[in-house]
Amino acid sequence: MVNRVYLDTNGLLRIEVIGDQTAETVREMGEKVTHYVGRLRSQHHPVLILDDLRQMGATTSDARREVARLTKILRFDRAAMVGDGSLFMRHGTNLMLRAVGRSNARYFGSEETALKWLRTGAAQLGARS
Repeated sequence: MVNRVYLDTNGLLRIEVIGDQTAETVREMGEKVTHYVGRLRSQHHPVLILDDLRQMGATTSDARREVARLTKILRFDRAAMVGDGSLFMRHGTNLMLRAVGRSNARYFGSEETALKWLRTGAAQLGARS
């Protein structure tokens, strides 16, 4: 299966990570995300990302490094990563987010809580406009 990157009907940038990941597959997703980030920014919309990791397979160390690099350089307002809720996934993801210095990105074990956090962020961003 192929990873998907798209804007949903609410303007939320969704990433569906499907199957095993390499640096190349992550780079390809990064290019698509960069396109949508630019589009949202040009329209003066907040950039809220929901990164769904629940269908992700194995990852190479190069793939994980590329994720860290992209997380560090992408200009988003908030990003929620949704995984299977396992301790390993939660700990690994949170460790990477701390290492790249992104306090506006968090890991969640359920899509419902991730969306609630993203919506709260969108409301706060709207209040600042």
